[in-house]
Amino acid sequence: MNTIFRFCNFVGNKFQNFQVGNDEINDFSPQTKNELDFNDPDLYNNGIQIKNKENVLLEELNEMKESYKELEQSLIKITQKSKKLEEEKRKLKDDMLQEIKKNNFIIEKNQKEKQELDSKLKILKENYQRDINQLNGRYNELELTKKNMERDMENNIKNLEQQLREQRIKFQQEFKQAHEKYKKNINNIRQKLDEKGNGLRDLEDENARLKEEASKYQSALGVATNTRLGDGDQNHSIKLKNDILKLQNTLDNYVTHLKPNMDLNIKEIQKLAQEYDCLNEITAENPNKIFVKAILQRKVLDYVREFSHELHKLIESQEITRGPLTLESDIESKANELLKLINFFSVTRAGTDEVTDASMIKIRQQVYGILGNRGFNNIIDDDGNMRMHDFIALVSNELNKMMNHYRKINDPIKKEQVDAMAPKLVQDIYKLFWFRINVQEPKTECELFENDMINPNLMKGSWNEDEIDKLRVDICYFPLVGRNLNSSDAKIFTLAKVFPRYISDSNEPNEEKDE
Repeated sequence: MNTIFRFCNFVGNKFQNFQVGNDEINDFSPQTKNELDFNDPDLYNNGIQIKNKENVLLEELNEMKESYKELEQSLIKITQKSKKLEEEKRKLKDDMLQEIKKNNFIIEKNQKEKQELDSKLKILKENYQRDINQLNGRYNELELTKKNMERDMENNIKNLEQQLREQRIKFQQEFKQAHEKYKKNINNIRQKLDEKGNGLRDLEDENARLKEEASKYQSALGVATNTRLGDGDQNHSIKLKNDILKLQNTLDNYVTHLKPNMDLNIKEIQKLAQEYDCLNEITAENPNKIFVKAILQRKVLDYVREFSHELHKLIESQEITRGPLTLESDIESKANELLKLINFFSVTRAGTDEVTDASMIKIRQQVYGILGNRGFNNIIDDDGNMRMHDFIALVSNELNKMMNHYRKINDPIKKEQVDAMAPKLVQDIYKLFWFRINVQEPKTECELFENDMINPNLMKGSWNEDEIDKLRVDICYFPLVGRNLNSSDAKIFTLAKVFPRYISDSNEPNEEKDE
């Protein structure tokens, strides 16, 4: 940059010197010029040469002016560029300082985290080593126990083998003695039979007759004591399971999906949810229809069951005259009375037989099988006309009123179709849960879960498998159905249908009690 300034000063000085020389030449007067030109040829020639040189120098001077201007412009640009570069240099320096500070912060942070991780790792290693030591100690204890058990077992086996050998020898001796005794008796009998002539043939015929009678008795006894349901029986576990699944489907269709052209009574549904101690939220903005559907399905089952209790109360209070309306209840009542009498008879009369005990099971199976097949079917009047069972008509009408209180179907055709499902739904509920569950041996059991932890082996619903430990049953809207549910050999027909909720300290007031 200094070199450029010096070059520009040099060009400027030269330009001034040429300008001074040119001014001196121009200072000659015209007369002097003429005198010089004409009086002295040499001077004239010299003047011409000087003039020519002057012109050349002027041209060079003009060129140098242009060059000077160009250099001035270049100098300005270079100066501007230099300032810009200085600014960029300063900015880069600031950025570099910021980056250094940032990197130093990250390094310090990483070093701190590394120290924390090293400390945690050290603690984990110590805990791991402690657990390993405990496990090794436990393993050594188990190994010692195992050796002691193996030693004791080996001694027991030796003792048992010795006892077995002694018993085998004793049995062989007794068998030999018995064989000799029976052989002697047989020989005596044969001798007597030979003496009687045809006595042996008569005994063989009598023996064959007795065997035939015994076979018939055994066959009859087997039929009388066999409580196993045949594969074709409608109450066989497979068919019972299929009918339960059909009932679930009918119940699902009756409650509906609550979506198109349908109004929900949110306030009443909220009250219903509170009655079941549900904690999932229902609002007008977010009605949570899947949850509402589950609540209404549970309400249908409970409502129909409550009516069966009302029927018993009305019969016992004699507010209903016994007849076609009460026939199912009367049959069940008489059957239970007969079963109690047979049980009382079996414990108050001497004797041991399988038929008496089996008869109580067979009677129960036959009675409830009949009720499960025809119970609450259409009534045939004396004139031969058929009509819906009065109790089914009553319950289905009340059920439709109750459901329409919670959800209003705006489409008349759709409403008529849904209401028409009620009689069959009520009939199937009574047949399954009142009659048919009593046909199996042992009896079929039903269980509803409340506030229990989610168990996929007993329940089905919608949840994330990774979150099962965080979930409880908010409402169970169809029971678990099976046999021996509380034993190790339980047989599950259908899983319980449940709607879950998340566990939280604020909404688990009875959690400790439930567990």
